Amino acid sequence: MEDIVREILNASKISYNQITKATSGFTNLVYFVDDKYVIKLSKDEIVKKKLDKETSIYKNIELSCIPRFVANGNLQDFQYLIISKLAGNSLYSIWHTLSVKERQSCIKQIAQILKEFNKQDYSFLNDDYKDLNWANHIYKELNVKVEALTQMGINTVKIDSFISNDLSELFAKNNFGLVYNDAHFDNFIYDNGKLSLIDFDRVRVCPIDFEMLIFKTMCDNPSKFASEEDEYKIKEEDYIGIYNQFKTEYPEMFKDKDVEKRIAVYQFNYLIGQAIKCNDKQWITSLVNNFNFEVNKKENIKE
Repeated sequence: MEDIVREILNASKISYNQITKATSGFTNLVYFVDDKYVIKLSKDEIVKKKLDKETSIYKNIELSCIPRFVANGNLQDFQYLIISKLAGNSLYSIWHTLSVKERQSCIKQIAQILKEFNKQDYSFLNDDYKDLNWANHIYKELNVKVEALTQMGINTVKIDSFISNDLSELFAKNNFGLVYNDAHFDNFIYDNGKLSLIDFDRVRVCPIDFEMLIFKTMCDNPSKFASEEDEYKIKEEDYIGIYNQFKTEYPEMFKDKDVEKRIAVYQFNYLIGQAIKCNDKQWITSLVNNFNFEVNKKENIKE
């Protein structure tokens, strides 16, 4: 495989000394070149589609906090993308070493990075990644979960009631933007107090409060998105207060009175899908009960 990487580098007129294969955590084949470049490549058609999207992000979004686009193309059925390699370490890997003040600075930067990203023009993005009929999107996704729960013998009466009576109103007003959709600490690179953002294969156009699905889920369960090598470093107490600080740093995202209920629906839809896939009855029961209590109450939806 390194022969293909060398051919790509030669075709892109990039001189190099060392090529190192990334060991884990990627859907593409990933190689590092002299700590200067990252090469992502794949033959898989599904992964190629994601790589297309990521390439379009790098070509159309100009933010100082993301890697620089270098080149892309095709070689011997491989689709590839070359970007600059950022200095630093994942925020997950060093969070436990930071002071309170340093952590507060990080959350402020994360809020600013996401705010700027959400504001970017998204007209370049393929329509496949634009969920502009948001209420219908949520309706379809929840109904898939309800059907699976029903087949498992789970009582879904209250979920059905929410879908029929409250969903359309809850998701009637939407502040659309370019949503990063993967805002956990493994995707923020920390270098001497400064944060950058990597990996854009989950980007979509949808309401900006959807950004909180992954971020709040990480805050609720800090180790969920950590790599195996970082998981042992995670202590729940180190993540207390992160979500509340983020809310103060990005008030525009939370100006709607029902935003927390919307985020609760996002989390339920996401987590119940994982619980169903795992066939974890205890987890399923806990999620359904929490949904019924927190989201389906009429007073939480309407004034």
